Amino acid sequence: MMNSMNIIGVGGRDRSGKDTVAELLMENGWFGYSFGDAVRRHAMKRHANEPDPISVKNMTETSNWLRSTYGPDVILKEALEAYDAEQQKGKNYKGIVLFSVRAPIEADFILKQGGELVWVESSDQVRHERRLANIRAGEAKVTLEEMLAQEALQADPQPGIPVEVQMDLNYVKSKATIVIENNGNDLNTFHTNIQKALKI
Repeated sequence: MMNSMNIIGVGGRDRSGKDTVAELLMENGWFGYSFGDAVRRHAMKRHANEPDPISVKNMTETSNWLRSTYGPDVILKEALEAYDAEQQKGKNYKGIVLFSVRAPIEADFILKQGGELVWVESSDQVRHERRLANIRAGEAKVTLEEMLAQEALQADPQPGIPVEVQMDLNYVKSKATIVIENNGNDLNTFHTNIQKALKI
């Protein structure tokens, strides 16, 4: 792993606004890497024969498989290697923002580097409404109850699988150094709140 660096992690549940936080940082000179996108790419291949290859259930299974097969820090290593490759090309960034942080090993690394760990908080109802309004290719329409049942697989370690390879959103939330609420639909207001919280 790299030595100390400028680093910000962004966590939160599905459709909470994590990507928006990261995108704003990237617009302000940060290199961004989405753990969610990395897992999504693998899930699209691993569950290609299913109608919803990137459902939360399939994403969770894929993440657990990746970490069990290649090590708990496999996605983190991919992110740091991508950042290092950009720097080797002579590109200058203020730091790296890792978003869709879901695993303890990722949260712990960010904090060990002296970075900030941001948690974006949105109500379940608001997140479900956003999901219905913006269904990704590879996702299926689900009820609020179905969404929460699938998300429970990522909230805490599940039995029968080594804890170190699993996601643990409640752990990530408990380690957050900054919490930003996002229950509205006014993007400008959310941007302002992000800028105030992160001083950008």
